Amino acid sequence: MSFDDLTTDKVTLVKADGTVIKEGINAQVSPGKIITFDKKLQLEPNDHFLRPLPNGLVEDYIVTDPGYFAGIHGIEGHFQAKVRRSDAPVAPAQTVIHNITNHFHGPNSRVNINSIDNSTDSNINISTMKLAGLLDEVKPYVSSLPEPQRSSVLPRIELLEAEVRSGSPDQSRVRDALTSIKTIVEGATGNLVASGIGALIGNMLSGS
Repeated sequence: MSFDDLTTDKVTLVKADGTVIKEGINAQVSPGKIITFDKKLQLEPNDHFLRPLPNGLVEDYIVTDPGYFAGIHGIEGHFQAKVRRSDAPVAPAQTVIHNITNHFHGPNSRVNINSIDNSTDSNINISTMKLAGLLDEVKPYVSSLPEPQRSSVLPRIELLEAEVRSGSPDQSRVRDALTSIKTIVEGATGNLVASGIGALIGNMLSGS
C-alpha cells in the first residue's frame, strides 16, 4: 500500500461560476480538508469540490485555501486543500453548480474513507519479515510527522526494531507497540503521513 492508495474518493472540481474543470479526481475527503495528488489542478479559493455519495446525493465543498505542498521524503507534491461544507443559502453561482450535479458521472466512492477497523485477530502472527518490511516502509516518513506525534512514535519504532533484531518477535510487545503507534498517529488529524502510517499498521494488525 502506498500513500496514493489513500485517495480513494472521486471528486469534481467546479469553478465558482459553475464551470466544470475536471471530473473523477482521486482525492481523500476528510472534515475540513481534501487531499489530492493531481498537481496540475488550477485550484483557487472559492472553487468547489463535489463528491457523489452512494445514496445519490452530492456533497459540495468550498475551497478556502488550496494548500499546495511540494514533494518531500518520497511523497509527491499534492494539495491539502482546506474546505468548508456549502450549507449556506443557495447563491446564484451555486445554483449553477447544483444544476450540474444532475449530469454528474463517475463511480460511487467510499463514504467512510477515514474509518479503519480497529479490531485485531489474536490468531494472526506478525512474522519478523513482515514487521521488518513495515518498518522499512514507515521509517522514512516518521520525520514528517508533526509534534508531539513524532517524538511519541520514535521510541516505539526503536522497540519494534529491537524485536526484529531478536529474530523472534514477542507478539504481545509487537502488537502493543503497533497499536500504540496507530493510536498516536490518529491524533494528527488531516496529516497525510499520519493517515498513511495508521492505515499501514491497521492492515498489519488485521492481517490484510
